[in-house]
Amino acid sequence: MKVEYEVNSWKSAGYRDSLAIMSVYDSDGIVDDFIIFYLSSLKTVADRIIVVVNGKLTVSGEHKLRTITDEIYIRENIGFDFGAYKDVLEYYLKPEEIKQYQELILCNDTCFGPLVSFKEIFYKMRDKTLEMWSINYIDDILLPHFQSYFMVFRKNAIRILLDFLHREVDSKAVELAQAHGYEHGLSEVLLMNHVKSGFYTSKAQQNHNIDIFKSPDYAIKYLGFPMLKRKVFSEDFYIRENCAEALRLIDENTEYPFRYIQETVKRVYHRKIPEKIENSFLPELYTFGGNEAKREQVIEFCNKHKKIYVYGTGYMSELFMARFGRYVSVFGGYIVSDEFYRNGLHKGQKIYPLSDIERNVPIIIALMRESTFQVMDKMCGRENVLFLSVKPSK
Repeated sequence: MKVEYEVNSWKSAGYRDSLAIMSVYDSDGIVDDFIIFYLSSLKTVADRIIVVVNGKLTVSGEHKLRTITDEIYIRENIGFDFGAYKDVLEYYLKPEEIKQYQELILCNDTCFGPLVSFKEIFYKMRDKTLEMWSINYIDDILLPHFQSYFMVFRKNAIRILLDFLHREVDSKAVELAQAHGYEHGLSEVLLMNHVKSGFYTSKAQQNHNIDIFKSPDYAIKYLGFPMLKRKVFSEDFYIRENCAEALRLIDENTEYPFRYIQETVKRVYHRKIPEKIENSFLPELYTFGGNEAKREQVIEFCNKHKKIYVYGTGYMSELFMARFGRYVSVFGGYIVSDEFYRNGLHKGQKIYPLSDIERNVPIIIALMRESTFQVMDKMCGRENVLFLSVKPSK
């Protein structure tokens, strides 16, 4: 089906002087048609669009992008999306140039869409009192966060964002856990500064924590999620029935050009999508895994104890430090089980074997659920221990 793009900037009240920065990446430097569709819809709500390319860009890809904008910033593929945003805002734009904009949009190419126009999405989010909003929000009790593939900042939130990027984002980062940490770190900064925030899917009555990767169909149907994450077709997340139902919903209920999904999925993930999805499935609902400790409980623990140690050096400890490190007065270092101890540093901090730590020392157990169960017995008899992922039995 053919969809005519509306390319005139939207000049409704409250949405003038809007800057959008879109981060894109393809290992071969190719710009697929779904990106041009995305940018064309974005152009209806943004007065200026800067596309920042992480890595390579083909000549044909550049020609495609220039049908939307002449502002293309190509950088090395490091730092992920947050590193790309930081470089554009600190090095591409002139000093103080950002101050002329009332609104800043940060987005990336990890989604097909929008399944409804950005003009419609922005109209729904027209509350002028909001300082920041995103498409979706995960209401985990420990790690609540705004998903960062599409975020809009206004007023004081722009200043807070710029400060966060400058102080906390390494534009040369290469570890994926750091990228996740930036999403969580920014969310924590917004929460601790009491920024008035919202999210597009907030009107849904239930299932706020639907896993948009494993249950894209439920996200579209029950959240009104206006996008489809590309990685739903990857080996890590692909669930055939859920993807098929999501595609059927898109094909039958939206005007989104179905072939854009087909072409990209075939090229990137080597999966063939049929022209028509006719079967209606009843797939399983997946939600993001919850944690046991509450965010407020962790902050209280950090405020109560002057010096704190973190048990673990993996993904969960990365997220903990990105979010809650700002509440720790003195960080003692990382702890690992004696059998895994090797003398050295982690993130510039000393690592200790558990046997070297006195029994009353405050410890945060920052491990995933499976690993937490393996160390719970080692915590018996210790005081001042807080588990993040698992609630210890009494």
